Amino acid sequence: GDRALLNLGHTFGHALEAATQYDGARLVHGEGVAIGMALAHRFSSRLNLASPDDAARVEAHLRAVGLPWRMADIPGDLPDADTLLSFITQDKKVSRGALTFILTRGIGQAFIAKDVPASEVLSFLRESHPAS
Repeated sequence: GDRALLNLGHTFGHALEAATQYDGARLVHGEGVAIGMALAHRFSSRLNLASPDDAARVEAHLRAVGLPWRMADIPGDLPDADTLLSFITQDKKVSRGALTFILTRGIGQAFIAKDVPASEVLSFLRESHPAS
């Protein structure tokens, strides 16, 4: 139901937490979710579901309140995009191989997106990765 919309940012965030081996000195849960929210807005924009202006507003807000907003804000090296995708596919919001994300049509307009193609996620992760 609507409670699932509170998971905005968690799919990307949980993958980033796993990528840091849950090392709180590098990334705590709230920071992972903050980056995940920014990534979810940016990914929604990439899929033409939302305006890039909304993603930019979310990123600017996270920066303004002192939260990390991109993968490059995580100290140390991150695994490659393929490994990050493998962490996402292990997340509980995957059903029968189809990726399910909470995405947005704009700020305050989150929705459950089922059957998100893994290839789109991988391409986005490659673009967003600090090593790219």
